[in-house]
Amino acid sequence: MARRAQHVALVLSLNKRFDRKVIEGVTRFVHESGSWSVFLEDDPSAKIPDFSRGHFDGVIADLDDPRIPRQVAGLAMPVVGIGGIESDCALNLTVSTVGTHNRKIAELAADYLLRLGLRSFGYCGVPASTIDPWNRERQETFARQVEARGHTCSIFSARYKPSHSWEQLQEAIRAWLAPLPKPVGVLAANDVRARHVLEACRRFGFRVPDDVAVLGVDNDDLICELATPPLSSIVQGTEEIGYRAARLLDALMRRRERRVTHILVDPVTIVERASTDLIATSDRVVADALRVIRQQACGGIGVSQVASGIGVSRSTLDGHFRRTVGRSVHDEILRVQVNAARTLLAATDLPLDEIARRAGFCHAQYLSAIFKRECGQTPGDYRRRAR
Repeated sequence: MARRAQHVALVLSLNKRFDRKVIEGVTRFVHESGSWSVFLEDDPSAKIPDFSRGHFDGVIADLDDPRIPRQVAGLAMPVVGIGGIESDCALNLTVSTVGTHNRKIAELAADYLLRLGLRSFGYCGVPASTIDPWNRERQETFARQVEARGHTCSIFSARYKPSHSWEQLQEAIRAWLAPLPKPVGVLAANDVRARHVLEACRRFGFRVPDDVAVLGVDNDDLICELATPPLSSIVQGTEEIGYRAARLLDALMRRRERRVTHILVDPVTIVERASTDLIATSDRVVADALRVIRQQACGGIGVSQVASGIGVSRSTLDGHFRRTVGRSVHDEILRVQVNAARTLLAATDLPLDEIARRAGFCHAQYLSAIFKRECGQTPGDYRRRAR
């Protein structure tokens, strides 16, 4: 006999890209299990059902929406919360959560901006609210990471909301950026906040990325490509959050899981665009070499070709590179190639042979071996997680 379909409420926003990607992950689980009936409304005013009248078996809810915690508190059914939630903070609710690993996001951002040679840093946050653990944790971790390397991090968290005080917000960002040593690397809380920084730079004459290199979070294609210049951004494992939340809720509803569980999902990669296309070093040999590597690494260039391209010997180049960058020229070429492969795996359906060719590897087997060594997973596993 066919088992009864579980009736599940998705208290998520179709107007938020994060939530939409979560819903895609939930959808993948629903298609695999074939046993859910789903409530989901696109009208923000109607997205929270009347739980006293509905007949639900479980709930997946965006706990970053300040209206929702009080609506799901005390429900006599399993609830899984999603969002940028700290591992030890379920907003005073005894519910399981699946959320973004914000510390890993900040660590990835700090490492990336440091690799660009930057020595001055800033974090552009959102206005503080009662429910902003994701912003706070990204800010604190990013500052701690760059300070551990001997640098300072300036924090911006103005009270202005752009819908009400756009001019005041832009002026506040200008006043924050102006005294910072240039070039400065800025991690924004999310892509929306990063675009505010880019717009302020455009209006007040800060060059991007030469004066201000900007990195966002979410990789919202619409926002990233609308920005001037296009915005580099961190890809979160958002669809995986939805899939794992659905799988966890299913286990709770079927009583296969009884514990309150908190799951954190790591970020996937950084999609590099023009907003961070910067080489911040006074060593001209290294700067010239990095420029050649970025332009030609995916064409299969080797160390000797880089050296001859900038008019120095291979030994001279390697010496400068190790002193300034801390790794070999060969390692930097591989890093650029692997990053190109990551972007293609996450953003396209191209076969592995074609991705290997476009990223500068001689064949797919070599790409697979290098990718597994550098990333700790196969290209196929990475693509499934990213997509």
